[in-house]
Parts: sequence; structure tokens; C-alpha cells
Amino acid sequence: MELWRRTTGTGFFPTHRYVADGEYLVELTVTTHDGRSASTSRTLQVRTHDVAITRFQAPSSGMTGKTSKINVDIRSNRYPETVQVQLFKSVPGGFQLVATSTQTLPTRNRVTSVAFSYTFAPEDAVIGKVTFKAVATLLGARDALPADNEAIAPPTKVNR
Repeated sequence: MELWRRTTGTGFFPTHRYVADGEYLVELTVTTHDGRSASTSRTLQVRTHDVAITRFQAPSSGMTGKTSKINVDIRSNRYPETVQVQLFKSVPGGFQLVATSTQTLPTRNRVTSVAFSYTFAPEDAVIGKVTFKAVATLLGARDALPADNEAIAPPTKVNR
């Protein structure tokens, strides 16, 4: 289905925002200062990409040397997508990357679970707790609503 809507822009970089996904016939006409002009047209596919972390589960407690499972549930809100999920742990002054997983999400609105394993280190017990953070990044597309691509779990208490 082709939709047509006339939009006029001027300057070196004319832009337009579409309100809905679809196929649009786009025509560009360029006119020089001395009045010469040329035109071209093509059909443009407009697709809104959006993924979200829907659930992030980390253990409430852990022990040095013991491995625990950490789950990140992600969903594509519109199209099948390829997503990189990164797991971080808190360290003094910020977060440190622990693991990365790349997943292909199926058709929209199906949740995909990404499981990570983490072995608690002696330095985690020295601090007494670890806070985990998950970040989902779309590969090959720009996420329309990136605010729901990051989640922080409640702190995990760590014992020796």
C-alpha cells in the first residue's frame, strides 16, 4: 500500500517525520539558484523499531565462589530484531561489563529470556553487595523508545 502526502522542505537537508509505519512515495525536487531543476522519486519503507526489557531477575543473595543465574526478558514491540544484551555489575565508581549475549527476537510481542551465569568473587563479598544492570541494544536499527532498554536489579547481598 502506497501512501502519498505532499511535504515541502527547503535548505540543504530537508526532513520529514512520518506518523505511522508504511510505504510512502517520496519525491525530491532540487532547484538551483539559476532556476534549473531535477526530480526523482522512490518508495520508502518506514518501520519503527522498539525493544524493551520486560523483566530482570537477579538473586537476592549470593556467596563467594558460588554461581547464580541472572535472567533478562526482552520483547520486540513491532518486528523481528537482533539485540545485544549486556550484563554489568556494580564496582566502586560505576559499572563493569560481565557478559554479552546476542539474540534474535521472533515476531512481535513474544518474550525472549536471556540467561546469564555469574560467579560471585571475593571482592563482591568485601563490598557486601552487587547491583546488576542489563542493557539491550538493537543491532542494525535505531530504537524509537530507548528508555525501556535498561534495567537495574535490586542489590544482591554477598557473603563469604
